[in-house]
Amino acid sequence: MKVIPRLPLGIIGRIFAILLLALLVEYGATTFLYERASRYSIRDDEANRLAEHLVIARKLLEEQPAEHRSGLAGELTTSRYLVRWKDHLPPTPRVAPRLDRMHKQIIAWEPDLARRDLRIRLTSPGRNAYISGTLRLDDGTWLYFQTLEPLHQIDFAVGRVLLALTPAIALIVIGGLLVRQVLRPLRRLAEVADQVGHGEEVERVPEAGPGEVRRVIVAFNEMQDRIHRLIQDRTEALAAVGHDFRTPLSRLRLRADAVRDDGLREAIEQDVAEMEDMVSSLLAYLGGDGDSEPAVSTDLAVMCSTIVSDAADQGRPATYAGPDHCELTLRPLGIKRAIVNLLENALHYGGNARVSLVDRGHEVAVRVDDDGPGIPEEARQRVLQPFVRLDRARSRDTSGFGLGLPIVVRAVDAEGGAFSLTNRPEGGLTAEIVLPRR
Repeated sequence: MKVIPRLPLGIIGRIFAILLLALLVEYGATTFLYERASRYSIRDDEANRLAEHLVIARKLLEEQPAEHRSGLAGELTTSRYLVRWKDHLPPTPRVAPRLDRMHKQIIAWEPDLARRDLRIRLTSPGRNAYISGTLRLDDGTWLYFQTLEPLHQIDFAVGRVLLALTPAIALIVIGGLLVRQVLRPLRRLAEVADQVGHGEEVERVPEAGPGEVRRVIVAFNEMQDRIHRLIQDRTEALAAVGHDFRTPLSRLRLRADAVRDDGLREAIEQDVAEMEDMVSSLLAYLGGDGDSEPAVSTDLAVMCSTIVSDAADQGRPATYAGPDHCELTLRPLGIKRAIVNLLENALHYGGNARVSLVDRGHEVAVRVDDDGPGIPEEARQRVLQPFVRLDRARSRDTSGFGLGLPIVVRAVDAEGGAFSLTNRPEGGLTAEIVLPRR
């Protein structure tokens, strides 16, 4: 059961409400703190001495004409009190708490000052606090006074800074917490949106927050449902297409066996194998978003050595260097497909392949080196895009759609890793996969 009802306020309305609350807190805190400051008192003998000085100074000034009062006020200034005559009320400092308790002490010693509009405040011209005030004379002019010795009971310079900072700090904290509460649904929306496209099961974002934010969340959830339906429909369609393609390809392979011409039969089989490779790479790339393969603990070293051994058993120049075992949590089918693609590229374009594995503790690096021509620097990012094949590749009668490296990029991204291509100084290309431990 909610104690505070939800108000129909948007983001702008809630920010205005936060500002209004901040002003109320600032006003209340300032009032409270300065009321506390007004309770400062002085010793009784100091209050008696100040009261007597004010009575004497008032009486002497009232007896003199206006043109002589300024000089007389200077003569009344002592080592303890500064006295000045003003023909108008001096302006009150912006931050100068009234001293109600001191006022009562002085009035208690000299009740006659009560009808003279006595005003006393704390001022801070330097690091220390002083008493200052005004006293109205009979003709409406004013006697201004100030103690010349600071009050040692308090350090009002620091105290005033603290008094001013306390409400400000309270406002910052309260305002920050309230704004954080208002923006919490947006942060949750950003977290869930960041998971879209990474092969993870994305949960629906709770519809909360101001009206504008709720509308954005509703639209995002609906968009997320449409994307998932689109991916699912595409994956199912690709699976059906792949099955339909493989059936006639299998029939062609069987019919090729009946061809008596060895050269023609071999050409047909090569074309069928190329078409199968093209279909497999296309399904692997376009079906990646729908791949729900879970991440499991896998011995990456064994996987790499097995891939290299299979190639070496076929008489292809491939070697492996690295530890015998290296456990890592990953999606084994996706990473295996990525390493196989890199190995095939190295063997096809470089003539050989050297696979190495380095365990760096917090991450594991798999490198595939070859002695081929490498990739021009200006084309290094372009070959990572789907359906891109360099002219050099076409001239060498390569198969596939140009999806080998994009499949590697997608598999590595799914693991939160990094993939890079670098030309070796001595010639050849280095393809490196870096996978984090998790």
